[in-house]
Amino acid sequence: MIQANCHTISLIFCSHCFSKFRLTTITMTSAVSMRSMLGVPPSTASTSDSVLVIIDAQNEYAIGKLPVSDVETSRAKIASLLEKYRGAKAPVIHVVHEFPAGAPIFAPGTDLAEEFSELKPLEGESVVTKHFPGSFTGTNLEDLLKAAGRNKVVLTGYMAHVCISTTARQASEKGWDVIVAGDAVGDRNIPGSSAEELTRVSLAEIADAFGTVVKSTDIE
Repeated sequence: MIQANCHTISLIFCSHCFSKFRLTTITMTSAVSMRSMLGVPPSTASTSDSVLVIIDAQNEYAIGKLPVSDVETSRAKIASLLEKYRGAKAPVIHVVHEFPAGAPIFAPGTDLAEEFSELKPLEGESVVTKHFPGSFTGTNLEDLLKAAGRNKVVLTGYMAHVCISTTARQASEKGWDVIVAGDAVGDRNIPGSSAEELTRVSLAEIADAFGTVVKSTDIE
């Protein structure tokens, strides 16, 4: 038997030789996030100290070619958060994705490129149009966040493994305190992975190094 004490990984070799082995136990009980190692405590957010950023909550993910798993649940959470921020007259930024005209997805001017009807921006709410996964790339998002005068950003929307993850990393690198409403994001099934697995892993990666993952109801 050969045992390695990193996350309690045990390898048991059969037939007293090294030609065949069986991985018998893998436990992650000792896993600690990178943020914890660096002494960074989990963050909280409220409508009084953060900016709500809704990323790509567009019809393409509900009725288009990129259906998000259980989209009705996550979009309801986004709508609930939006109502909170509007009620508090707190800053809200809508980010929408756009590909060139004629593209098979997110084509400008089409119904599928429109934001969910219940999330349509009101007067005074900023709209950012992006063309890349990161919401900061080639946009004025950074300027809008600075103008809001708050150091916390609450991210919601789609997809967890692409635009949410990329934007969270960008925001963290630029100095914002990143909070992701985990139940207000989602993903779609892709070759080799389910939507649920993609979301779980993406949120775990963000929580490890880039921000804090909370429930939408934790944000007051």
